[in-house]
Amino acid sequence: MKLLCSVLILASIIAANAKPNNQIQNALDQYLVHARTLDTIVSEDVTTQCFNLYMPMLNDLAATFSSSYQECISIANAQTTNLTTQADQQQKTYQSEVSTLCSAFAACDSNNDTTNFFNCYASAAENDISVIYNLSSNAASSASSLALGIQSIQTQEYLCTNTTQNNYVRDTAATYDLLDSCLKYGVPTSTSTAAPTATTTDVPFYFDL
Repeated sequence: MKLLCSVLILASIIAANAKPNNQIQNALDQYLVHARTLDTIVSEDVTTQCFNLYMPMLNDLAATFSSSYQECISIANAQTTNLTTQADQQQKTYQSEVSTLCSAFAACDSNNDTTNFFNCYASAAENDISVIYNLSSNAASSASSLALGIQSIQTQEYLCTNTTQNNYVRDTAATYDLLDSCLKYGVPTSTSTAAPTATTTDVPFYFDL
C-alpha cells in the first residue's frame, strides 16, 4: 500500500506540473516493477491478468490527460492570437490617424511666410483637438481591453488545465484502487471491472472575448 500511495503522489505531482510526458508512463512502470511487494494472495497468473486488465485503462487515462491538456493550451493560444490580431489592426488605425495629424502640421512647414506659418499651425491644431482627444480615449480603452482579454484567457486556461489535472489524478487513483484490489483478491467479475471513463466534459468551456 505504501508503494501505491507513492505512485499516486508521483502521478499527482506530474499532473500538477502540467507537462504531460513519459513520466506518467514511468509512474505506471514503477508500480508494475514493484507490484510483488504488495501483500497479495493471488497467483502469478492472476497478477498478470490484473495488469492486462487495468494497465490499458491507465494508459487511456494518461493519453486523455495529455490530449486534453494540449487542447486547453491550443484553445488559449488561438484566442490570444485572435486578440492580438485585433489589437494590431487597432494599432494600425491609430498610427494612420497620427500620421494624418502629423501631415497637417508638416504641410505648414513649407510655408515661407511666418504669419501664414503660425496661422497654419493654429488651424491644424484647432481642427485636430477633437481627433487627438478621441485618439487618446480610444487608445486607453484598447490598452485596457487588451490587458483584460489576456488576463481572461489566462484564467480560462488555468481553469481548463487544472480541471484536466484533477480529472486525471482522480480517475487514476480510482483505477489504481481497482488494480490493488485485483492483486489482493483476484480478478473481479465482469460487472465490477469498470474503471473511470476518460472524459473532457468537465473541462471549462471557452467563450469569445
